Amino acid sequence: MRYGWVALTVVVTLANASGGQFESPQVRTTASVLNSPVDEAAIVRFFYYPPGDYFHFPLVLRAVKPTSSLLDTAPMREEGRTAYISLADMQRLVRALSRSDLVWKHTAAVEPLGPFKKLALTGIGVSTMQILVENSNGTATALVAPKNICQTLAPLDSAFSLPRVLWEFQLLRWGYHCRVPGFKRDAYPDHI
Repeated sequence: MRYGWVALTVVVTLANASGGQFESPQVRTTASVLNSPVDEAAIVRFFYYPPGDYFHFPLVLRAVKPTSSLLDTAPMREEGRTAYISLADMQRLVRALSRSDLVWKHTAAVEPLGPFKKLALTGIGVSTMQILVENSNGTATALVAPKNICQTLAPLDSAFSLPRVLWEFQLLRWGYHCRVPGFKRDAYPDHI
């Protein structure tokens, strides 16, 4: 019985020291890329280069203002196929990624993406798909095994409201032999 009082005293002392609330490392959230506000600095990149297959360009998603002429376009840039999405779509995408079962590695470093040609040379995306989320708070990366690519990416379609951006994302999935119901490969003939 004496030990019960000691344990109760420790619990009460800890509760009082924390302002009457218990804090758990699992409950407490720290600022990270996936739970911080999404703004125009946010970038999401999907990249996987299946060994022995043709080179797959990374798909880079960048948020732009609703008045930007880049909105719902997807030109080829040095960093890869770059689709410009609305801030609302980027917020939905990052929220969906944060709620996924992916294991994320966080870093405070924010670095330019650099040319896509160097990705395969550095081994990024060669044996697994890499998903990169970056904003002004840092970078988060997750790896997706090839056998899980289709099931991981399919639920993300609902994040996109713009037709060209949705098509580019579905093209990415189709390129990895995922089943994409209703996808029309020739919808955007200007895609090179």
